[in-house]
Amino acid sequence: MTYINAVGDTTGEVEPVWRLPEAMYKLRPDAARELDGVNEVAWNTIDPALLELIRLRMAWLIGAQDGGGDHTHVAHTRRIGLPEHKVRDLASYSTSAEFSNVERDCLAFAEQFVMDVSQTSTEMRDTLAGHFGQDLVNDFVTAVYVVEFTQRLQLVSRALFASTTGEAPPGQDTTNTSPRTGSLQELLDEYQSAVMRGEALDPITTELVRLRCARTHRCRICQTLRMADAKEAGADDAMTAKIDFYEKSDLPEQYKVALRITDAFIIRPDTMDDIVVEQAHSHFSSAQLAELCLDITKWSTQKIHVAQGLDGVEDAAQRQGRAALPTDEAGVAIFHFDGDGQFGFGNANQRAGTQAG
Repeated sequence: MTYINAVGDTTGEVEPVWRLPEAMYKLRPDAARELDGVNEVAWNTIDPALLELIRLRMAWLIGAQDGGGDHTHVAHTRRIGLPEHKVRDLASYSTSAEFSNVERDCLAFAEQFVMDVSQTSTEMRDTLAGHFGQDLVNDFVTAVYVVEFTQRLQLVSRALFASTTGEAPPGQDTTNTSPRTGSLQELLDEYQSAVMRGEALDPITTELVRLRCARTHRCRICQTLRMADAKEAGADDAMTAKIDFYEKSDLPEQYKVALRITDAFIIRPDTMDDIVVEQAHSHFSSAQLAELCLDITKWSTQKIHVAQGLDGVEDAAQRQGRAALPTDEAGVAIFHFDGDGQFGFGNANQRAGTQAG
């Protein structure tokens, strides 16, 4: 099915609501374009009026107060046929007669997804299955993730790159807007691989950020895994134990700054104040900051599994087509990403460069 044009306006006068700050297209054109493709398919898979209600509600929850106010967003809302009075009543959706049962249930799910995904109830999951059918629930949950983390990426990257535009790598085309084909899951997989092909960040920073996301979102399997080249670089249990109370720890300042950015990103992006932005640019290059932001979106795909109660060890093994996850001599499952950004267990075929995904 097709609901809206990929850019939301056939005249080209209005940019899509998922458009990132220009610096992201210049610093990481591959991943930025892949995310555009994921958004395009998400908005063509789920009823765009419903998804827009979810996007606007999420915008309020994460501090994007202008989520429905500027020219792009207003034009988008009108083009997809969402009544303005419904937008005005969105804060009272749970009691307003303007909203259907489907809209109320989906908005309640989206709120839980944003605030504490680990507390998503079986009743919520069953309700979604009743509305969409079990086969389409994953697409809906994935679209909710895409809408949430695109907005978070927009807010944080806008704060980080307000005074910089970045430079496009030689030979990279940042203007390609060709429509993408494939399922939502296939395009999300391609986006994650593009993110993991980055080589700007060191493996220890990457691992600390990954585990901060895992612990905040309470992803069971993600908390137990360890990244191969981070472990080899010195990210042992003593270091990772400091993540939960990193501000009071003796972790190097650059790691603390990365974790501050992570916390702002996955909790309240509007807390990215000038002090944190200054710290970010003092310890990381623009390329590293762009990669850090993209990594956070990749690690946070775990919320799709957590929301559906599919974040256990047995669930991860099943997704990998295994009876059980392979572990090292200490009983820990080690993983890596190869040069194409593809996931694998063990230490072999680690990607070139300094970053592990």
